[in-house]
Amino acid sequence: MSRKNDVTISDFKGAIVWSYTRVSSKEQFLKNGSIETQVKRLKACASDNSLSITREFDAEYESSRRINTQKTLNELLQAIKTTPKHQRPKIILIWSPSRFGRAGSEHIELFVSLRRKYNVYLYSVSTGHNTFTERNENEFSTQLLYAQKENFNRQDVIIPGMINVLEKGRFLGRAPRGYDHFGPRVSDPSKVQAKQEIKLNAHGKLIKEAFRLKLYENYTDKEIQDHLKLKGLYIPKQTLSKMWSNLFYAGYFTNSLVPDTEIKGHWKPIITRKEFNLLQKKLNNSNQIGIPKINGNTETPLVPKFLVCDDCDTNMTSYKNKRKHILYYKCSSCNKTVNANTRTKSLSAGMHQQFSGVLESLKLSKSFESLFSKQLEKIVENEILTSSDKKRQLNSEINKLQEKYDKIEFRFATDEISKEIFEKHGSRLKEQIEKKKQLLLNLPSKMSNHKKVMKFFFKVAENPRQFYESLDYHNKRLFQNILFPEGFRFSMKNKKCRTSKLNLLFELTNSFLEQYDPKKEKTQTEKLFESHLVAGTGLEPVTFGL
Repeated sequence: MSRKNDVTISDFKGAIVWSYTRVSSKEQFLKNGSIETQVKRLKACASDNSLSITREFDAEYESSRRINTQKTLNELLQAIKTTPKHQRPKIILIWSPSRFGRAGSEHIELFVSLRRKYNVYLYSVSTGHNTFTERNENEFSTQLLYAQKENFNRQDVIIPGMINVLEKGRFLGRAPRGYDHFGPRVSDPSKVQAKQEIKLNAHGKLIKEAFRLKLYENYTDKEIQDHLKLKGLYIPKQTLSKMWSNLFYAGYFTNSLVPDTEIKGHWKPIITRKEFNLLQKKLNNSNQIGIPKINGNTETPLVPKFLVCDDCDTNMTSYKNKRKHILYYKCSSCNKTVNANTRTKSLSAGMHQQFSGVLESLKLSKSFESLFSKQLEKIVENEILTSSDKKRQLNSEINKLQEKYDKIEFRFATDEISKEIFEKHGSRLKEQIEKKKQLLLNLPSKMSNHKKVMKFFFKVAENPRQFYESLDYHNKRLFQNILFPEGFRFSMKNKKCRTSKLNLLFELTNSFLEQYDPKKEKTQTEKLFESHLVAGTGLEPVTFGL
């Protein structure tokens, strides 16, 4: 070897070396800085200096602003620690100091420890910088600090510009599934154009349909996945689940450079913002809105978790006798069955026919619509007046809680309290605020909305049985759970339907018909109807969503 103060790469002839290459972005890849280009140059250097590369570490699209984000570099370090000394590399070949890292002192400390602990050096093929001597280490350190300074300068110039672009509604990054990026810098030649645009593609139209099935048809994720698969689009179930809460599909986006801000984009949304909010509410309260997320047999839509055995209070199931081709409903606790459909030799009507009979009994004649409508309007007006006071009270409570949160946040910002105390009490206040806001959302809205619901209700009430039979399987399930929110009770012992809790509007319809039927005495049903007038009801629970 040459003098210690004048060591060169040629002094390591025949040594074992490893290689480390890295690109942090697609842009670097395209500007001839690809992994392949770097590897080619590193191998040429090894060949020219009779060095033997025994292991290669290639980091594609990895940032080097922090060592902990360099997954491949950490793999290399772990390999050095676990490799026997006689097989350990003498040198790690890199393309340039900046390819090694841009974290300044962090990477300086790293290469110093490599030499001191493991007697391993770095050598830059493109510049000749190395860590063979302390003098060379000093120069190598200067290069790393310069690379870090470059990053700082870029941030000072680029980040304000990026924030400006974001605030104008321009999305930075890769558009999600269902959209294509067009613009001057895209890699696909067919999508090159002067101005950046994000456009809905063929898959996006299918995803739009998926959102409709989720929101309005109450399909499960598995059912939507199967539906899309039949149309040539496969989306993993986990991806599908995340897709429902992606604000991008509603035409908005967020970015860490503009914290706590939702920015409106310039692309065509798949779903409106109002629909998106409704879907989030539905997903967060799936046990209260819509139907249970359980698959059932389309031939027996009255289960699962809808039919209840009145004798033992157990949920019933359904099954098919494949040999006889007969459908049954069964209570596993009583171990009794009932035919789904009426048979010639049956002593009692089938479950489906009995259910249809109950629906038939809920008919509201058109001659009663005007009178019933006026009665309902009184209930709604009373509820709207009551809800106005509730809204004022809730808004006042929310404002007081927000003031408390702002004060504790200020105390944390001025170092009066610790982060631990702020997070403990701040999170509790935030939780209380969100609960109050949810209660506010659930209060009845303006009268015009209820008039639309009432109009739809009269259409259904004119012939509930016919309306039910016109629905597909999913909407039948939805209608059942709206009509009988606590399930439909059936006595397996007597093979007869029992009294079940009705949706409020149909309950009022029932008592209304009995009240105005001259053959009936005005007793308990009249009192029931009057009690609803006093209490006030709200109509939010009857938003059918069909």
